Amino acid sequence: MNHLIFRFLKNRITIPILLSACLALQTKAQPAGHSTYRFSENWWWYGCTLLIAAVVVYRIIHSLQQRLKEEKIISAFATTLYGQKTVEDIFWSTAKGCVEKIGLIDCVVYQLDPGRNLLLQKAAFGPKNPWRREIINRIEIPVGKGIVGSVAETGKAEIIYNTAADPRYIVDDERRLSEITVPVWIEGKVFGVIDSEHPRRHFYKKYHLRLLKKIAGICSERIAKYLAEDRLRSKIARDLHDEIGSTLTSINILSKVAMQEGLEEDKIKIYLQKIKDNSGNIMERMSDIVWAVNPVNDSFDKVILRMKEFAAEILESAGINYYFSEEGSLDKTQLNLEQRKDIYLIFKEAVNNAVKYSGATEVNVILQKENDRLKMIIIDNGNGFDTEAAYAGNGIKNMQNRAAGMQSVLKMDAIKGTGTTIALEVIIT
Repeated sequence: MNHLIFRFLKNRITIPILLSACLALQTKAQPAGHSTYRFSENWWWYGCTLLIAAVVVYRIIHSLQQRLKEEKIISAFATTLYGQKTVEDIFWSTAKGCVEKIGLIDCVVYQLDPGRNLLLQKAAFGPKNPWRREIINRIEIPVGKGIVGSVAETGKAEIIYNTAADPRYIVDDERRLSEITVPVWIEGKVFGVIDSEHPRRHFYKKYHLRLLKKIAGICSERIAKYLAEDRLRSKIARDLHDEIGSTLTSINILSKVAMQEGLEEDKIKIYLQKIKDNSGNIMERMSDIVWAVNPVNDSFDKVILRMKEFAAEILESAGINYYFSEEGSLDKTQLNLEQRKDIYLIFKEAVNNAVKYSGATEVNVILQKENDRLKMIIIDNGNGFDTEAAYAGNGIKNMQNRAAGMQSVLKMDAIKGTGTTIALEVIIT
């Protein structure tokens, strides 16, 4: 309430002026040396004060009502857009909502085509949308051209109170006299533009600009989430194809060879063993992917639990002692799907290498969380290795690629006859 009063008094000079005038009149009307005030003589001063108080209260109430109305509209938009599954759905829902919920007569949503540097009309509601998801006379606007193109280039929203006086104005389906245009940002770049026109000059107010900026923000958040999910689905599809598809092809070939007539029994056993090993690898990889995708495993606690289960399975059977050290607020750490999958697989690769190649008798795993940084350090007391030669191996390359995909730092220190240290540092956002 105090904040609203301050803004009102700061932005409107009429109240201080009226108050000063009232005080001046009171001083003038009061004779010098006269110390007795009578209501009948100063009724105009009290009336002026009450008028000012009434105006202040009215403006505060009106401002609160306006803000409440805005919040209801934004809440309705957020609810509507939450259920949309694609960028196209989000754009069409936004265009329709701007007309129906805000009271605009026209709304067109553009999407930037970075390859051609053009803005394409992707959704509309009003005169350009006569039926379902159809747009009459779709136009393309180069970035930097027209009001829409200028906003896409600068990233700054604009209200044009009189388009007749703005040489940038581009006529679409018909000429209108005012326009408002707001950019939609995704990952630090303009992704699209929300545009509305009206046949009356000075139709759009700061109220419309505030609303459209908030709506653009909701669109940005929803689209960014969709794009992240889409990239994730594509990555999982690639993982399934690369890691499992090739193994299944190998199993198919081995089974055909093993089924050839006249093949010696010893060779058949060799092929069957290879099929068994490959199918076991597929089962393990599928288990890792399913575990990573499951939202139940979002917390780092679940990652640590799976690490310990894997360490127990592989290190104990190899007769290697292992120790886990946990430091910082690890229990409150939340990871996205890609992070927990890649962190776990880097750990798994490091432990596998320690078992297969190091000759170690002890492995130490240190997990640390400090501010927004998560560190995983895996130390063994094995034989070490020549790091330059080892980079040719697929295991090391896989760890490096996963670390790069997370934009994290992976360091490997190995001294022959002493041991190996692998340290991963991830920024948690």
